[in-house]
Amino acid sequence: MSSPSAADVAALLGDWAARGSGSLAARLAFSLRSRILADLLPAGTVLPPERLLAEALAVSRSTLVAALDLLRAEGLVSSRQGSATRVAGPAGTGVPPARTGGTQERRTGSAPPTMAARLLGAAVRGINFGISAPPAAAQLPALAVTSADLLAAVPSHGYDPAGLLVLRAALAGRHTAAGLPTGPEEIHVTHGAQHAIDLALATLCRPGDAVAVEDPTYPGVLDVIGARRLRPVPLAGDGRGPTPAGLEAAARKHGARLAFLLPAVHNPTGRVLDPGRRQALARMLDRLDLTVVEDNTLADLTYEEPADRWAAGRGGGVAGEAGGAGRGGGAGASGRPPSLAKLCQRALVVTVETTSKVAWGGLRVGWLRAPAAVVERSVRLRTSGDLGCSVPAQLLALQLLDHYDELIAARRPALRASAARFAALLTAALPGCTFDPPAGGLSLWVRLPGGADAAAFASRALRHGVSVAPGHFASPAGGHDHLRLCHDRPDAELAEGAARLAAAWSETAPARVLA
Repeated sequence: MSSPSAADVAALLGDWAARGSGSLAARLAFSLRSRILADLLPAGTVLPPERLLAEALAVSRSTLVAALDLLRAEGLVSSRQGSATRVAGPAGTGVPPARTGGTQERRTGSAPPTMAARLLGAAVRGINFGISAPPAAAQLPALAVTSADLLAAVPSHGYDPAGLLVLRAALAGRHTAAGLPTGPEEIHVTHGAQHAIDLALATLCRPGDAVAVEDPTYPGVLDVIGARRLRPVPLAGDGRGPTPAGLEAAARKHGARLAFLLPAVHNPTGRVLDPGRRQALARMLDRLDLTVVEDNTLADLTYEEPADRWAAGRGGGVAGEAGGAGRGGGAGASGRPPSLAKLCQRALVVTVETTSKVAWGGLRVGWLRAPAAVVERSVRLRTSGDLGCSVPAQLLALQLLDHYDELIAARRPALRASAARFAALLTAALPGCTFDPPAGGLSLWVRLPGGADAAAFASRALRHGVSVAPGHFASPAGGHDHLRLCHDRPDAELAEGAARLAAAWSETAPARVLA
């Protein structure tokens, strides 16, 4: 029997207070009704206990009971005294209860919403700190694709599941220039990084396989792991990131066949691995012969230049992990941390990248870099449901690469400054919150004061017109007192958003809810 958590239901409802009309109970009933009729809360779903659900939604229990009474009167939910409330389903539709079996047996629509669905649909108004992406395409250079460009495209019919050869060659050239010789046959162009991660895991894993992941990690990979029926295994780590011993334990004790790592710029913490730890991880991956999917989507967005961080080898001090020693673990002249594919001698490394973080998410162009045989397998797998990326989007990405280094050079100091501004604003807005200053990327990983419940606070923040990402999205084992907050926003949005978070926090401590 399907039984979502209170946080799951709250995330599914999103900014429900902005929808519908009438009292708060009426608006809550409106949103619950819409999810039931859309089969996102299928017949047979057991709703969480009223106390927990009210807390997650940041409403009083009486408001929740009033909303459920409206739905009971319509026959959409049912309950008996002392028993849980269940979704009855739309009257007269003949929709059967949700099955009790495993993933393959679930009816369409019964799966919980993905992280992307939750965050993209969370706020229909207001300020969005939940999506870790540039706020708009304003920083893009002038780009244009004409019908003549399309007529000149090869192949002329426009279908190339691996990506246009001219774009693959240009992307391969960037990897080669960064010190990792790459040919176009080792590049597979995708609909962004999420698509690349999905293709990589589908190509390299079988249902039931264990995948080692950092904790926290990029939230989207947990969605892929769930959808592909894989098992996440949290990697042990310390303040410097995942440890070689953690990799060994994941492989030998928990049977991990693959590791998903963020060794360049970590999402959500903004941590950058020091050279010594990077080299030590590469040696352990080689020793275990463990396949790794390397998420390098933020690799170009480190804040510090090489002389400031990488050449100095910050973070050393562990035997066998001296910073800067060994197989070229420091960054090159570009300030971009080196790929594990450059450091590993034996382990298979698949690297995922995208234009979404440096440029704009709406372009939807990413890629994976892997040995040609792996690329060929991933292309064959892809063609069962997708015949390739948009040719105009690929041609725009090709033009963008001519300006990419200039864009990176502008983005780095801007992100460093926005991180510092937002950190100061949050310290005032959420007294007692803690976070490590990021060394790159677009986000802060913030622990709420007193270990407060992040999912409940996210619901309350939505009521004040600001969307945030609760930490359990990014954690296979916890994160319930953390938020991922994107600071890649204009100054005015950062200031106003922090003020709204402060207002929401004032209702949290001491615990207060809307009547």
